[in-house]
Amino acid sequence: MSSPQSPSSNGLDITARWERSVVAGEGGQSALMLRITASTPLPTPGRRRVPLDVAFVLDRSGSMGGGKLDLAKEAVDVAARQLRDDDRAALVVFDNTIETVQPLQPATERTRTTLRLALQGIDTGGSTDLCGGWLAGCQELASTPDSDGQRSDGATRPRRTLLLTDGQANVGVTDPGQLMHHATELRRRGISTTTIGVGNDYDQPLLSGMAEAGGGNYEHIAQPAELRAFFSREIGDLLTMVGIAPRLELTLPHRVHGNLLNAFPARRAGKTITVDLSDLAAGDEVVLIVDCWTVSKTRDPSTIEHTTARLSWADPAADRREAIELTLPSLTLGTNEEAERAPVDNEVREAATRERAALSRREGIRLDYAGRTVEARARFRDAATMLSAIAQTFEVQAEHRESLMLAEADASVPLAEPVRRQRYAADHRRSRGRRT
Repeated sequence: MSSPQSPSSNGLDITARWERSVVAGEGGQSALMLRITASTPLPTPGRRRVPLDVAFVLDRSGSMGGGKLDLAKEAVDVAARQLRDDDRAALVVFDNTIETVQPLQPATERTRTTLRLALQGIDTGGSTDLCGGWLAGCQELASTPDSDGQRSDGATRPRRTLLLTDGQANVGVTDPGQLMHHATELRRRGISTTTIGVGNDYDQPLLSGMAEAGGGNYEHIAQPAELRAFFSREIGDLLTMVGIAPRLELTLPHRVHGNLLNAFPARRAGKTITVDLSDLAAGDEVVLIVDCWTVSKTRDPSTIEHTTARLSWADPAADRREAIELTLPSLTLGTNEEAERAPVDNEVREAATRERAALSRREGIRLDYAGRTVEARARFRDAATMLSAIAQTFEVQAEHRESLMLAEADASVPLAEPVRRQRYAADHRRSRGRRT
């Protein structure tokens, strides 16, 4: 059963549907699908595109040779050309040392020309102080005169650091927990982080985790030639941002428990699950899946109290956070027989099953990285089994074949590096509603 759409807003909207609207009184299960969409703002008098602050942070360590650094520099140049005079840009490069090539300043034609010339003079160097370079870029965004992210007219400026690397953090702060903590704290200050990993040697769990905590995007670049298209797309999205730091607060009834399956930071306080989403550009859509189950021991049919969802975000064209609230459709507790006879929303079932399978594959790849290859193959087999039990759409069939291929791979050795990186990145992107 679906909910009516939340009141239309000039930004984000949310709808909700249950997989089953009738579940068994104890141990009954039903997936909840929440669809969040970002609309194109309606033209209004005086409304203009909000300027952007962006810091480009490039790894110039020795491993970036062989043409990778040249293509990265070209990608930054192309991205900078998309900026307007009232946007601001900074450039930081790092190996074992940190250099702020260009402090944050208005992206005028003169600045863009200066940036282009500065890029030409950057060469490869030594080791990889990833944390130092990244924090230097974030500091450029934090130390400007309007460091609270507010324009002089009160509107929120999107502020994003784009961190590109092809290697491991091996100088300075290297602990993943500390780096993700920094990303979370910077996010709270209004600075988001996108991470770009090039090739097959960078720390994929670290970069994806930093992007999750930092409210930006994680991108796996298999071939350096893909950098130009990604940077252009990323800047294009930032220039059409309609929801900054969106947050979902889902309050479940006391007889229902739930877990979020998607790759977003989530925390629980009592019966409320709070999810920190990534910034949303016009046209973005995120489908969240919450696996829910009942814990009541009663077998008498009853309708439990409604579930509520509250979505809030910073409107980059206003000086306030917006919020909308949604009351979800009712969920009825019945007997096992009544639950079995209840209609199923097949679209929700497919979305939930694919999300569970993607989560199982991501767990399998983490186990494969840890050398626990037999356990990894079991997770891939679980994903294939889940997918075989639902209607075989084209997308489901493709994911089923991929899961089987991973499950049947030789468990005496890890998966080939390109295979696990591309699969993990694809599942991570889909789980966060990323467009390809």
